[in-house]
Amino acid sequence: MVSLAVLAAAASVIAAAPPTLDQLVEVVDISSLAISPDGRWVAFRQEQPSLARNVTELSWWVAELDRDTPPRRVADGGKALWTYAGTLPAEPPLWSSDSRTFYIRARIGEGVQAWAVDLRDGARPLTAEAGDVSELALADSGARLTFSVGPSRTAIEAEEQRQKDQGVRIDASIDPAQSLFAAGEINGRLSAQRLTGAWFRRQGLLAATPTVRKAVSLAVPGAAAPMDAPASPQLQPVGARSPDGHGLALIVQDERRGVRVERPSGQTANCFGEPCALVKSLAWRPGADEVILTLGDAARRQWLVAWRPASGALRTLTRAEGLVGGGGPAGAAATPCALTHVAAVCVVAAPSTPPKLLLIALGGDREPRVLAAPNAVLEATARPPVRLLEWRDADGRTFSGWLMSPPGPPRRGPLFVTYYVCEGFLRGGFGDEFPLAAMAQAGIATLCVNKAYQSESNHDPVSDYRTGLSAVSAAIDLLASQGLVDGDKVGMGGFSFGSEVTTWTAMNSNLLAAASIASTQMEPAYYWLHGAAGRDNHAVLRRSWGLGAPEETPERWRLISPALNAARIRAPLLMQLPEQEYRLSFELFARLSNSTTPVELYVYPEEPHLKTQPRHRLSVYQRNLDWFRFWLQDQVDPDPAKVEQYERWWSMRARQTSSAQP
Repeated sequence: MVSLAVLAAAASVIAAAPPTLDQLVEVVDISSLAISPDGRWVAFRQEQPSLARNVTELSWWVAELDRDTPPRRVADGGKALWTYAGTLPAEPPLWSSDSRTFYIRARIGEGVQAWAVDLRDGARPLTAEAGDVSELALADSGARLTFSVGPSRTAIEAEEQRQKDQGVRIDASIDPAQSLFAAGEINGRLSAQRLTGAWFRRQGLLAATPTVRKAVSLAVPGAAAPMDAPASPQLQPVGARSPDGHGLALIVQDERRGVRVERPSGQTANCFGEPCALVKSLAWRPGADEVILTLGDAARRQWLVAWRPASGALRTLTRAEGLVGGGGPAGAAATPCALTHVAAVCVVAAPSTPPKLLLIALGGDREPRVLAAPNAVLEATARPPVRLLEWRDADGRTFSGWLMSPPGPPRRGPLFVTYYVCEGFLRGGFGDEFPLAAMAQAGIATLCVNKAYQSESNHDPVSDYRTGLSAVSAAIDLLASQGLVDGDKVGMGGFSFGSEVTTWTAMNSNLLAAASIASTQMEPAYYWLHGAAGRDNHAVLRRSWGLGAPEETPERWRLISPALNAARIRAPLLMQLPEQEYRLSFELFARLSNSTTPVELYVYPEEPHLKTQPRHRLSVYQRNLDWFRFWLQDQVDPDPAKVEQYERWWSMRARQTSSAQP
């Protein structure tokens, strides 16, 4: 007789369907943690892409630390305020001294303003400035909120119109690869963007206008008034200052690597070398002479350690298979957990576990408790098994990556590889372009490979490309020898540096049966399109890539440029690029389109380096899944809307096959 427990378990397995592409797109991220002064609450921001609205919806929540109650939504977060590169920076709120209210910056309605969020009554605006508000700070023991205000939105729009009417003078601030107007979002509005002269940093029109520092009373309602001292808050050194006067803790990354504490007396305490050399972020434990360190390894796993500078003692608090910290964009500078005297509040995410918020006891006397699990439905889906893979190449270099296997017994099948950074929840790899779980569910094993660490002083992109190719080749050999992959059915894709390693692999090996890239490549056109006097691009290209003008260093360009090596690229190539980058790689597309190598180029309007629109994310997910299933598995989606797509791809395959015949 079958027990009820067995039947229930079987039913749960049957009910657990694999995650859909929509679910992977709409993963909720958590960031911007701040604990109230009384230690009762943690405030945090949730960031959820919405396919229905094609925006990332922000919301503010609070959770009680001493009670096991569900988190509570207390305010709308307004429009996402993207950076010029397409990341969403963390902005921890500022708490009132009575722990009843916190203060945020948000665009809810017209412009970015300062808002007060009352735990009982919700959000109310504190400012009504004609320009966008930034740099919030509390002054006078929390009696006033200070902020900076930039040029008015009306003035910015008028300057845009003036340039439209009178023509745009081309100088070093103009990016020829980008639209002149409505190029990208600045403070929630599609705006003209201009280069600052430092690599690809961008800003809006009138950004050079000095900001005005103002303050608003939090006790007596009224208009904000300019401050006597208009300067912005002083920038603090990279590190953390003890709220209890124990000193300044700094991350050191010169010839020594680790953590240093500078005491008020002038004395120092150091933790150099392992494990402190692996520090990602730090924060002082309130009420104690103790620093809580987030450490990480080459596999991008992180763990918390308590360090006592006075004695040098180290104590491990928790370990994770992925990220444990304050949340924020993947690959960005790590932010620390929020701390009370007795606990750490951390965002935790692992390769197969979407982000959640945990309370971790600093005394090690309690199990971690879940404070918020906004991705519980996704976490309950049947995700493919994931395991850490570690291997060495022929030169003895060690690599690590996360292998996601198709369901069922191990078998020799196709493999997809992406290379760069594999942190936290592996939804689409770094850059979030490739639906790894969906590909594995469809029978394609996926391997996300972490870039080998290399010091900046020895930075050489060509050496990095060769290292990446060696890592991928050795991984394929290892998995093929174990009978897990078919070495003739390997695909590869990448974003940013990972896309460069992908094209390098395609033009310098026969490893790939298909490829896909999400970013521009280093091409001769790149040199002159970004060559106006006043920019640092030429100096950076010479210093970091060894590239001068194409006629000056032709051999170096021929070594690096995919377009100049198009004849050596045989793997079918899918290019899904943001609008502000695709022109830089058009020569590669044009050359391949005039060859027998299959190639398709899709461009996503109004997108920066990282794609920010949820519907664009779904589109790149779906097309990448179709592309690799077609070229690696001979599979065709029966959706009638895709008939034309597959007719093109079959035609490409026939042309390439016929050209290869003697």
